[in-house]
Amino acid sequence: MARSSLFFGVRIRHSDVSYQLSLQRARRKIVPTGLRGGTTPTGVDSQPMQTFKILHYPHVLLRKKSEPVTKWGKDLASFVDGMVETMRAHQGIGLAAPQVGILKRILVVDIESYLANSELKDWHGSVELLVEGKPVPVQWPLRLINPEIVERRDRVRFPFDGCLSLPGLPATESDRDRFIVLRAQLPDGKQVEIRAEGILSICLQHEMDHLEGVLFIDRVVEELDAVEVEADIRGYEEDPAVRKQERRLKPADARKLNLDFL
Repeated sequence: MARSSLFFGVRIRHSDVSYQLSLQRARRKIVPTGLRGGTTPTGVDSQPMQTFKILHYPHVLLRKKSEPVTKWGKDLASFVDGMVETMRAHQGIGLAAPQVGILKRILVVDIESYLANSELKDWHGSVELLVEGKPVPVQWPLRLINPEIVERRDRVRFPFDGCLSLPGLPATESDRDRFIVLRAQLPDGKQVEIRAEGILSICLQHEMDHLEGVLFIDRVVEELDAVEVEADIRGYEEDPAVRKQERRLKPADARKLNLDFL
């Protein structure tokens, strides 16, 4: 039986990745995933494994540039865990802090499901991870603070771009770089370098764009109509299955949290 996954918030059926994903199918195939692990940031009166509300286009914060993290408070790690839970709950492979209303240079990625799909092997690529200058095995998800791309090359067109902040849109072709080198910090402050080729490179570029107030619709090969984009998002938000999922998750508004790293 065919299995499906969401990549950048757009569903791709594993048994047929070459077809043009229709808007109606994208809406109907919403399947909530179970939350895994995680803790709740300080000040949140809720159950463990808390998720956050994702801001949708055209919310003004999605066009704001994020600031570096300069305070390493005790809430940082738990907030990042909440981002991971939010990403997984919506079956995404990446999420940036501005998408939940926090204008800090923080992102999380987890491409493990993509790498498990042999039908997408042309985009699997490779990854090398160094922590404090020493090679270490990659463990998903990656939690990155103050990331910076220091090298990029090999321009390509990626056919499956999409975004959790622009739900309901079909998979769209975008211009990206196949290879990047990214440097960042981990939540514990350690320095990390990632040499990524393929889907991880593309995912990291997508999330890095969010930190600059740039959306994937700014990178698409064919220009999209803004009115139609907003109409598609409203249609997604009004879908009964989506509303049911939101009631089940009970996401917190991260903007209302008293986070000590802000």
